[in-house]
Amino acid sequence: MFSPFPIFVGLRHFTSGSTNRLVSFISFLAILGLVLGVALLVVVMSIMNGFDHEMETRILGSVPHVRLFKERGVGDAIALKQRLESIENVHAAMPFAQIEGLLAKQSNTHPVEVLGLSEDLSQPFIGGFVSPQLLSSLNGEGSGLLLAKGVASRLSAEVGDRVSLLVPQAGKDNKRSLAPKLSVFNIVGIFETHTALDQRLAIARLDVVGVLASTNGLPQGMQIKLDDVFQARQTGFNILRSLPSGYRFSDWIQTHGNLYQAIKMSRNMVSLLVFLIIGIAVFNVISMLMMTVIDKRPAIAILKTQGATNGEIIATFLTQGFFIGAVGSMLGALIGVVCAWQASALVGGLEKLLGLRFLNSEVYPIDYLPSELVWGDVLLVVIVALGLNFVATLYPAIRAARTRPAEVLRYE
Repeated sequence: MFSPFPIFVGLRHFTSGSTNRLVSFISFLAILGLVLGVALLVVVMSIMNGFDHEMETRILGSVPHVRLFKERGVGDAIALKQRLESIENVHAAMPFAQIEGLLAKQSNTHPVEVLGLSEDLSQPFIGGFVSPQLLSSLNGEGSGLLLAKGVASRLSAEVGDRVSLLVPQAGKDNKRSLAPKLSVFNIVGIFETHTALDQRLAIARLDVVGVLASTNGLPQGMQIKLDDVFQARQTGFNILRSLPSGYRFSDWIQTHGNLYQAIKMSRNMVSLLVFLIIGIAVFNVISMLMMTVIDKRPAIAILKTQGATNGEIIATFLTQGFFIGAVGSMLGALIGVVCAWQASALVGGLEKLLGLRFLNSEVYPIDYLPSELVWGDVLLVVIVALGLNFVATLYPAIRAARTRPAEVLRYE
């Protein structure tokens, strides 16, 4: 069954094609469908891996993993920072204050979240998005403000412009509102995170925001960066147990957990759908091999009269099916790998050509298409495609082996 004869004949059938144009056309469609299915699955899995990676690095890298709050502000922030960083899984801590308000420049207004931070303690948190030189510009004369690119675009603001910030104030009993606080800032820089923060974030000095937050210039709490982001909830409870009463915390699972789960579910669902595309392509292989069996019945009958066994006939068609699957899978994987490597550049070029924006941080968590090729996924796709293709060739091969020479050659 595994002698060179079936391999030689199967390879000959694969390379020579058929004199029947319909069979040749269906053979071309079968291989093309397998190529496109494998290539599409490799690209889709790479893009979903890219979203997964960006979620863990860029998106979660731009937001605190845990936020610790104290109602009247943190008195000794440096001592608390040192205490927090001694706790297991805590990578870094930073005092912060944050307020929500309405930013206005002439007739343009936009709601913002103003984050107050210390320049010398903020590097582990926003160092990947805001340069130290830009942060140092907050320490100049007057009240400086750094704007995210999306906010600056909405306000038509540039570096050097003056903007007004309106911050709502609540009465002591929280049942009546006081007149909002009005502050004037100078825009000293514009930054970009390529995430949804670009549409709402502004950065100012910690003491300035602390005054606006009614904590007498004190930090409202601590932002905490973790080594293992998936232990955020447990680490938060460990932090509370190590501190006196009066503290509370929130974590990224509360703010971005649904987004993370949606990316995971989308990856699984899209992968399943594209696997079904490969399954449909494999059905085309079944149709092609069945038509090949019908087209080659006289040749099969002649081989059997010359001593070919049923096992050798089965091996012949399994060989032909293997070469179809191997060529289709390898070519599809090659195309998929190339497209996955260039997916971000291709989409960026298409956006420039068409003048459109497919991903916008106003709607999506990031404003570009990420792609991360994982060779294990490519190998898995190829193995699955070859496995499905092998299963698809079994029935046509068995049907070919059941050919009766006497019935086929009776009228030849």
